[in-house]
Formats: sequence, C-alpha cells, structure tokens
Amino acid sequence: MNGLDPSLYQDLKTAGPPIIRFDPRYLEAVRSGAKTTRFRDPAQLGPASLVFESDPEVVLSAEVTGIRHCRVSDLTDQDAQAEGLTTAAQLREAFKGHYPDPAGTDEVDVITFQSNDKTGAV
Repeated sequence: MNGLDPSLYQDLKTAGPPIIRFDPRYLEAVRSGAKTTRFRDPAQLGPASLVFESDPEVVLSAEVTGIRHCRVSDLTDQDAQAEGLTTAAQLREAFKGHYPDPAGTDEVDVITFQSNDKTGAV
C-alpha cells in the first residue's frame, strides 16, 4: 500500500523503533510465539515496537527479521503457520476479514518478527 501516514507507525515523540500496530485479539498469540508475521504495514529490518491497540495499550519489543514482497496467490503454508494457521488457503480466507476483496494478484509485504518481550509495557 502506498501513501500510508508514517506517523502512525513511528513513535515521533521518542524517536524509538518503528511501530507495528495490532488488534488486541492477537496479543496472546504474539506473546506465545504462535503469531510471528504481520502483513501490509510499512516495516524495516531491526528493532520494532509491537503496539496492541487496547485500553491501555500494550507494547512489546521485537525484532523484524524479514520482509518479503509477494502476491496474495504466492503466500505459502509456512506463511500461514507463522500466522497461527495451517494452510495458505486458510490464510487467504482470513485476509477477507481484514482487507476488502483481496485478489490473488494483490501484493503484500510479509513481515516476520520475533518478540523479545513476553509481558509488555502498558
């Protein structure tokens, strides 16, 4: 996606690591290591803050370990497993709950990360 507001993904107040935002329903999966990917957000290799948009927000420190650009149709079973699913077909189906009408030709960034923090700061 082009034209995303970088201020939504970078903590300009502290000039800290880039922010990757999550729905709070994914917090336990990230903490446990069952979810180690994010799609479509801008990212860079290295340190990141995983921000879960709850009240209060929970922030986990993490390391972005990989960024791969591909088509939705090229997502793999391995991508699905890093998301806590089993197959690429399940992953493509799950996309429908987050993105309007994802086509096989749509492009995504597969961002892999490892959380360094199992408790998080509030």
